[in-house]
Amino acid sequence: MIAFYDIEVYPNYICIGFLTESGKVIQFDSYGKNNKINTKKLLKTINKYQCVGFNSIKYDDPVTTFISQGEDISYVHELSKQIVEEDLKHWDVYRQIGEDVVNSIDLIEVAPQSASLKLYGSRINTKKLQDLPYPPHTHLSKEQAENVKKYNVNDLEITRDLYNTLKPQLELRKKMSEQYGINLMSKSDAQIAEAIIRHELNKKGIKAKRGRGDTVHYKAPKAVKFMGKDLNDLVKRIEESPIELGKNGSPMLPKWLKDHKIEIGEARYNIGLGGLHSTEKSTAVIPTKGYTLGNVDVASFYPSLIVDLNLYPESLTKEFIRIYSKIKDTRLKAKAKGDKVTSDSLKIVLNGSYGKFGSPYSFLYSPHLMLTTTFTGQLYLLMLIEKLESTGKFKVVSSNTDGIEILYKKKHQGKLEKIVSKWEKRTHMVMEYGQYNALYSRDVNNYVAVYDGYAKAKGAYGDPYDPSNVLKKNIEYPIVFEAIREFLVKGTPFEVTLRNCSDIAMFCCARSVTGGAIYGNETLPNTEEYEEYIKRTPFKQNKALEKRNAKYQAQFVLDSDKSLYLGKVVRWYYSTDGSAIFYKKSGNKVPKTDGARPMMDLTESIPSDLDYNKYNELCTKHLQELGY
Repeated sequence: MIAFYDIEVYPNYICIGFLTESGKVIQFDSYGKNNKINTKKLLKTINKYQCVGFNSIKYDDPVTTFISQGEDISYVHELSKQIVEEDLKHWDVYRQIGEDVVNSIDLIEVAPQSASLKLYGSRINTKKLQDLPYPPHTHLSKEQAENVKKYNVNDLEITRDLYNTLKPQLELRKKMSEQYGINLMSKSDAQIAEAIIRHELNKKGIKAKRGRGDTVHYKAPKAVKFMGKDLNDLVKRIEESPIELGKNGSPMLPKWLKDHKIEIGEARYNIGLGGLHSTEKSTAVIPTKGYTLGNVDVASFYPSLIVDLNLYPESLTKEFIRIYSKIKDTRLKAKAKGDKVTSDSLKIVLNGSYGKFGSPYSFLYSPHLMLTTTFTGQLYLLMLIEKLESTGKFKVVSSNTDGIEILYKKKHQGKLEKIVSKWEKRTHMVMEYGQYNALYSRDVNNYVAVYDGYAKAKGAYGDPYDPSNVLKKNIEYPIVFEAIREFLVKGTPFEVTLRNCSDIAMFCCARSVTGGAIYGNETLPNTEEYEEYIKRTPFKQNKALEKRNAKYQAQFVLDSDKSLYLGKVVRWYYSTDGSAIFYKKSGNKVPKTDGARPMMDLTESIPSDLDYNKYNELCTKHLQELGY
């Protein structure tokens, strides 16, 4: 049985909350500096459930273990302070107090990227967003303690919502844990890869050691060969340039290479540490009669490069590449059989291993291998682009990391496949083919590719509720991008999509606000009180009027007793009667909040003041950015 858990610690109040999957709330709290939690009942609950938390391994688990030993609230608060403010590590806590009594599943690493629980909550449309009601060192009144207890339940509900969103990833971790005999439940994709590779190496008697280095050099494989002198000279210059490592141990791209634009045909390309990128802006490509807009992508690009180029961290010997190759082959067989669980889990290991090449904290750290993989991949793609463009029959319109998009006459399909086949033999890579009806690009990372009856969209234009995207980016009026996709695929007018939507979350934006945000709609401009305020407030005459008004509008909200504190994560929609949201500390306006109305608690219906005209304007603006 599972219970989601969270803990609140103040100098004179503690609350440990549990929320079961059936919705039952169990809370242990104690008020008063020298009081204690009922540890017997607490331990009984911990032993009954598999606890699931957020950042629980580093914070909640050690603090709860300390509480379970019958410590006074004041001592618990001091430990909490050391963990949060003095970076006391959880393993150091256990050295002093003994074994962890919780052993939770921690969602913070399973969730992609790095964000707060509230920010993740905003991305998955959790019903209520609420900030900690009082600073953590406040001596609470009994009424305030009750408010904290209610707040604890809200955090438990967000943790539950995040867990439900992450269920597919957690199921994969469960199966992989059983397969390898390692607890992988609280690990990120890269950490899973690291743990499994270490496990397999240990079985071969190989001790993993961390790599080191100050500078690295790139050496191109023999397969890298261009037709033109300029590109061959570029390869030579890259090989001659030492690549320095930054303070964090990651390679730093030389300035000359960062600024260098590669010209092939009508397109321009940048070589980077992450992958090849074309530089198109606001471009629409729609094939006319007799033409095809096709794309070719390299299958499992980076893992294939690592295996083919025989890349392995020196301290791990060639046994690493044997293990890695076996994992890759097993994954491809599973994919061919339709075994999605095995395929997806081994994909995590393959891609995660490459990711650790650039981490100085990993035993897989090998920055020269990272460079060899990424630089070689980019040069291989440039070889294919050069060959296609040289024929005069193919126009490459876009390229991003592992594939290219090409405009050509349908009758040249055979010629395309012949060129690609020769490239595959030279590089030992495998290409996958596809076709679009049209491609609309704001830039290489933000685009809408239209197929028959549906769209493949990335970046800002992608579906934020797609399982692969939902936790990766902040919500920004998803209805606008849905309306754009519907328009490009079916010709549906924006107004129809907007008016037919009954989900207020689709109209919302959300973001984190350092130091917290405030809102004061009742006291903003066009009121007599505000006009009187700015008349009484001195200002420098040489300041632009617009800047002056913005500055004093913010200060007016800060000074007003009618202003509302929203928290460090804000969610809003655009209203016909809205106004800006401001940073509490600086008084600066939170970007893109003009005309906002906070929506910290999602409503069941669309508010009557929703500004449909604003959303229609946003649709038009973003469509134009796609080159339409």
